[in-house]
Amino acid sequence: MRFDLACLVGGVVVLLGAAGASAQIPGSLENFGGPVAPMFEGWYDNGDGTVTVLVGFFNPNQEEVIDIPVGELNRWEPGDDDRGQPTHFPPGRGWGVMTLQVPRDFSGELRWALSANDQPTSIPVNLDAPYFIEPLRDAADGNEPPTIRFAENGGGFTGPPIGIAWEMTATVGVPLELSVWTSDVKPEHEEPGGGGGRRRATLTLNWYLHRGPADVEIGETSQRFTDSADQNPRTTVTFSSPGEYVLRAEALDETGAGGGGFQCCWTSALVKVTVAP
Repeated sequence: MRFDLACLVGGVVVLLGAAGASAQIPGSLENFGGPVAPMFEGWYDNGDGTVTVLVGFFNPNQEEVIDIPVGELNRWEPGDDDRGQPTHFPPGRGWGVMTLQVPRDFSGELRWALSANDQPTSIPVNLDAPYFIEPLRDAADGNEPPTIRFAENGGGFTGPPIGIAWEMTATVGVPLELSVWTSDVKPEHEEPGGGGGRRRATLTLNWYLHRGPADVEIGETSQRFTDSADQNPRTTVTFSSPGEYVLRAEALDETGAGGGGFQCCWTSALVKVTVAP
């Protein structure tokens, strides 16, 4: 699979070399051997005295899937090194894969540090940067993210991932069904030349391994629908080793991955799976 560097990089990467730190973007895409870079997507006000910070990653290796367990090579600092970050990094851009909540008056700085292929990278996270985003509603046209539900009549999740949305159990070697209900109602708008109506839209449902002790086999990693309303995409996941895993379900509307780089409108939800031998 090939990637367009210009489309995949949407933040500032800090590569920490022997001579110190410098802000730069990997100059070329290689099949193997490159770093994995954390990406600061932006932050948004929750209206309750807290702010949500949105973080993603970029793996420029076109063929190398990289796993980095939480620890010295995959950590947050200062404080708790495990804040729910991914440990599994497939090639390409992972938009908004995790969130952190901090007080609205937070004046400090957090840093996500990664090291892959002996190449350390990190990204500072603070509220000083002018990275204010609106992932829950596009002010320009009223568009909102799709909704993901894990039970037909259950509560819905929209926007960036906040904690664990759903929990499941599985057994090694036995396929586990992943079933979600999705919907995405488009806002009214004016058509060019007059007239109104809802814009036609598509919806894509993607599944990813977010973190876990081993790789997993997902039946259909991506499903696309020409009708964005009331879909029930299903697939399976099979685990080869016991332990705790987190999967990420991602619903995209017609704006695409990362909302085309503008962070609206898409939804991600994290699913914890406890796998028995």
